[in-house]
Amino acid sequence: MANLPLQAAPKVVTTVGETFADGSALELVRSASSGRLALLYCSAGEKYIAAQIEHCRCLYRPPDFDEAMARVIRLPQGVKSYGSIGKLLHRIREIFELHAGLPQPESALMTAWCASSWFADCLSSPPTLLISGPDMGCAIRLFRLLHCLCRRPVLLGDISRSALLALAPLGTTLLINQPDLSPGVRALWSTSNYRGFHVFGSGKVRAVSSSKAVFLGMSNSREDEGVHLALPPTLRGLPPLDERQLEAISRELQPQLLMFRVRNLDRVRKFSPSNLGSTPVGDEAARNLAASVLGDLETVELIAPLLRRLEQDKIARRGCDVHSALIEVMWTPSHADRELGISRLAELANALLRSRDEILEYSAAEIGWKLKCFGFRHHRNGPGMILQFSHDNRLLLHQLAARLSLNLRRVPNCTLCSPQEAADAKRLV
Repeated sequence: MANLPLQAAPKVVTTVGETFADGSALELVRSASSGRLALLYCSAGEKYIAAQIEHCRCLYRPPDFDEAMARVIRLPQGVKSYGSIGKLLHRIREIFELHAGLPQPESALMTAWCASSWFADCLSSPPTLLISGPDMGCAIRLFRLLHCLCRRPVLLGDISRSALLALAPLGTTLLINQPDLSPGVRALWSTSNYRGFHVFGSGKVRAVSSSKAVFLGMSNSREDEGVHLALPPTLRGLPPLDERQLEAISRELQPQLLMFRVRNLDRVRKFSPSNLGSTPVGDEAARNLAASVLGDLETVELIAPLLRRLEQDKIARRGCDVHSALIEVMWTPSHADRELGISRLAELANALLRSRDEILEYSAAEIGWKLKCFGFRHHRNGPGMILQFSHDNRLLLHQLAARLSLNLRRVPNCTLCSPQEAADAKRLV
């Protein structure tokens, strides 16, 4: 009798979640019977939970968290049907209105942000929620609600670089009560919060793109990129919110939100702003929020005015930025003259910034370097440097004006100022 070949043992893989090419997926859950970490397997028409799952010659197991870590990360105990997307989102919005005292637009914004946490690994950049207000009690109450509604949420009293590198790769939503958040941590998560980008630390390379919410108190958060929420000044009039109620909200909605994720992963990945029809959504954060609610019309229409105001605030902040000022002061000469001296350009930019209460002054040399970083070509002509308004430089100027959303006057007979060219320029950058 011939010896049968020994079948190789499956490769053991520790995972917090997987999405496979055949459309099936693994999700991290908590076993309802044992309370331990387990994996949910989902495919078309099939769903089950097990301590380990074999798929495509690999044996997948959940991570071996210590007891404290396993306790602080909230996980659903399986999946449940949620009815329609509109019904699910309306239910979450009601919770924010009732228990956090948020008006309808702000409650819709929180609903969309919670939804985005369930698709953080599918979005180009998960929106960061920046919460401001004078009362920490309001922020703590909101965080407790977010801890019931976000994907794998963790409540944190502060966040360091090492904590970010440890927690973000687990797909956690970081809920951070830290009004004095350091500039270094802010800069780290701003530059690394894009799908595909990695950070090196402790001998390992990690992807740290993740959903984050931080309470900043009354500190200045205008320069931070993210979704801004101003909390109401008082909790007066709100009903009590105890642990029993929070647990009930979590048990109701965590399994529904996990089902929402499992069913719509591919739809969120492929979502296009064109699906929104005539409703404008603005910048990347707004597009990612809209994608996370699958363009639900009621939610998007409620948050659209808030998102437009955030975009207008961002444009206003750029008015005090030297880079935007350079584009503005070059605009008219670029349509009327052949060239402009860098020294004169520095004078114009400094004058514009002074009119906007900016106290910094820039030298001609500094302006020349900034032009070089933009990509403008300039050269020496006699004693000074000159920027010629060639076709390439004028095209770049129009592209940058579109990219920075500067409201500059279109010049008649300029082909680069035509509506179609302006739209093309914005797409190119």
